[in-house]
Amino acid sequence: MALSLVLLLTACIVDKSEESVESEDAVEESEGPVKKEGAVEPVPLEHGDWGFPGLVDRSGEPIEVPTPGPATGKTLDITDFGADPVPDSYDDAAAIREALEAAEPGDEILMPAGTYDLRSTDPADKSANIVLRSGVDLRGEGQESTVLLTSLDGEDDSRVIRGSGVHDVIVADFTITSHHEGSLGDDPDNGDASGGPMYGIYLGAHEGQASSQVLVENLGIRRFERHAISVKASREVTLSGNYISEATAVGPGGQGYGIAIEGSADQRDPDAANDSRHNVVIGNTFDGRHLRHAILLQFPTHNNLVADNIIVGSHLDAIDLHGEGEYLNEVRENTVIGGQRAGIALGNSGGSKNKHDASGHGNWVHSNDLIGNRQGVLVILGTPDTLIEDNRITAAEDSKVGIEVRNAPGTELRGNHITGGTDGFWAIRLSKDRGADGRGIGIPSGIKIESNVIRQAANGIRIDAGEDLSLVENVVDDIDGAKQRVADGINGVKVE
Repeated sequence: MALSLVLLLTACIVDKSEESVESEDAVEESEGPVKKEGAVEPVPLEHGDWGFPGLVDRSGEPIEVPTPGPATGKTLDITDFGADPVPDSYDDAAAIREALEAAEPGDEILMPAGTYDLRSTDPADKSANIVLRSGVDLRGEGQESTVLLTSLDGEDDSRVIRGSGVHDVIVADFTITSHHEGSLGDDPDNGDASGGPMYGIYLGAHEGQASSQVLVENLGIRRFERHAISVKASREVTLSGNYISEATAVGPGGQGYGIAIEGSADQRDPDAANDSRHNVVIGNTFDGRHLRHAILLQFPTHNNLVADNIIVGSHLDAIDLHGEGEYLNEVRENTVIGGQRAGIALGNSGGSKNKHDASGHGNWVHSNDLIGNRQGVLVILGTPDTLIEDNRITAAEDSKVGIEVRNAPGTELRGNHITGGTDGFWAIRLSKDRGADGRGIGIPSGIKIESNVIRQAANGIRIDAGEDLSLVENVVDDIDGAKQRVADGINGVKVE
């Protein structure tokens, strides 16, 4: 499946209008231990906060995120409660809810192969077809075999499956889709397009208590409007092996996100019961032709892992730390191909309605394969202390920059391999940040560029602005154009 996406989308259409590309949504919208040598240094702890990136405890020791074990109780078949696997029959949502109500912790709800029509919502929650219960799993017989077909169509906050404050739950092995038959999202400036449910899976807190120890695996989710999977103010949620495509809208205000991991706005208290951390987004596949962002982290969510995902195409930044204080997250070993903006971006301006700026400190972006994106990695708007290392960046004809750093104090680029590109492509570029309505204006400062390998690229390293810059032991060979260009008037550039 991933190979077919690569063949289909490597020639993504890219806007060629400007040399230094903006990452912002220019319209309204919303393995190892990290103590390895040279990793991000810990920052002074505040209120017992974390000091190292990735899946670690407060002391920096690696942890293993717990996932629920197999069901130990009964298996309840929804057809025994009246569900009909024949498509376009009567409402099957009531039968699924009845099975959930009859279950006890440790039980599993089985949805045999077939198509189940979800025509009604939960009596206690008119926004959701199905409401999860702690300790009760929900399984189909395969991603392509069991299909939940919802009638939700654009209702505010509508969700096919909701879990609030739930724990010890597995949701696996089926597809969620809708009756939406209109066009799919393909215009990030169009805020009027819509259709289907707002959310496929929605996991959040209840009365301040996070959902936790939830596993969502091997789902197919398509024909939704906002988020395929939304995880808000929760922890220890693992999303694995899911296939996400076909958002019905990719416009401003949060439409067309594949997976969104979000903390609570304006809250950074690691002792809070709904502190967002230790979520794992691993081994998922995204067809980005109709996605605004494939994976998004937002608000002060921290110490999450985004790894081993395959993303082909996206209208805006494919993996996006959305400029609301996301900190100490690890983004590694993902493959991002043919994105119309950055493969991985830290910081986002938002738009006239929802204004963002910098991501938080200490995020770790490493060992990713970034192929044919407009930019490989982009750091902007005052995002501090990011470590970008050991990434493999291959430019295509329309690529602009391998790694671009603007106002991003303390950013380190180390051991990255960059190749390819034509004409105006630069492997590494430092430039002034124009900011967003006054937010995040500045120049690169305290930037260290060390042991990067740039070969067979159009151009090497370009410094348009900056101060306190260090270039150490970089290899720049077989370059078509300029190996290095430093603008006049830039002082304090240390080259070794």
